[in-house]
Amino acid sequence: MVELLKTDLKRVFKDKLLFVMGILAVVFALLTPLLYAVIFSVGNLSSEPMFASLMYSKGHFFEVFSMTSDMGLIVPVLLAIVLCKDFSHGTVRNKIIAGKHRSSIFLSMFITCALVLVSVIMLSAFLSLGISLIFFDYQATPFTMADFGYFMASLAFEVLVLLFMAALLSWLCACMKNVGIAIVLYVAFTFGLLIIGTIIQVCTGILQSAGGNDALLDVLKVLDRINVGMSTMHIGVGNSYTLSDVLYLTLTPLTGILGFLGLGLLTFSKKDMK
Repeated sequence: MVELLKTDLKRVFKDKLLFVMGILAVVFALLTPLLYAVIFSVGNLSSEPMFASLMYSKGHFFEVFSMTSDMGLIVPVLLAIVLCKDFSHGTVRNKIIAGKHRSSIFLSMFITCALVLVSVIMLSAFLSLGISLIFFDYQATPFTMADFGYFMASLAFEVLVLLFMAALLSWLCACMKNVGIAIVLYVAFTFGLLIIGTIIQVCTGILQSAGGNDALLDVLKVLDRINVGMSTMHIGVGNSYTLSDVLYLTLTPLTGILGFLGLGLLTFSKKDMK
């Protein structure tokens, strides 16, 4: 397993697409805060809810982790191309012929995917934080040790979301016939979560305005919280987490990670590598 992991990481580090990911991480980290600084300087958007979080560096930092952000979409797509090269070039078949267990091959691919995804997104997020602090305050109130604890907890929740994305991507890359199908399904799944989450939030707003239907409202709120694609909207937006917040932000992505890894192991063990 360790030997497989070293081989996979070495191959990824040599791939030019990893360099492209790094460049994009730096470019978006530089341009996005600058763009919003210009937007806020020429227009009064402070009262707009969709821009409220981006008035502060904290919002720019946590926005990078969203599954539908620039980096949240581009990095998995490029990473899928890198991972699927093992199948198109016959590398995986050679590993199996050499006596490597399929479960070890798949888990090595997942760990590699997770390490690269977390590293690139973290790079972009912290660069974005550093650049945005030039133009914006970190938050509306002074930063305290309590805020540091909240920041670290939020970062841990975001890593869980990234691991969820890595598990999903690894399953698709290992089980689909080619990289194109894997990418299309990943993007479709991601936007499917976004669309479902948006519909739920719109319906929730309508019910809250109309009053009544408390039972239905509670159901919609639960559905919103278990939607991993929308979980970053609940991370890093406050000052503390309740017990229910912690449960939603840990159990849901963990269930997804274990589910996709289980599906990946089951499907990949039966996949025809001819």
